[in-house]
Amino acid sequence: MTPTLVDLTRDLLNSGVFNHLPDDEIGRLHWMIVQGQSVGQLPLAPLFSYWYRGDYYSSNASPHLLQQCNEYLQRMGQPLIDMYGEEFYEA
Repeated sequence: MTPTLVDLTRDLLNSGVFNHLPDDEIGRLHWMIVQGQSVGQLPLAPLFSYWYRGDYYSSNASPHLLQQCNEYLQRMGQPLIDMYGEEFYEA
């Protein structure tokens, strides 16, 4: 079963992908999720901007989460999260 955007974003939060962000940013993301559940839809552009800023190398993050994010982004016609490109530029 494919998780919803809310479920996937919750999994990202729980795995620590956004722990490097300031507390007020994480609070906004939580608020966005709660509002999305009550209204029945999430504002995609702000949500995806958080996904793009995620630290997918955090200790608890599963590579499967990044794959799921990229699958959603691809379906929505958005650029994929490319983790490999950053490694080459850091060297």
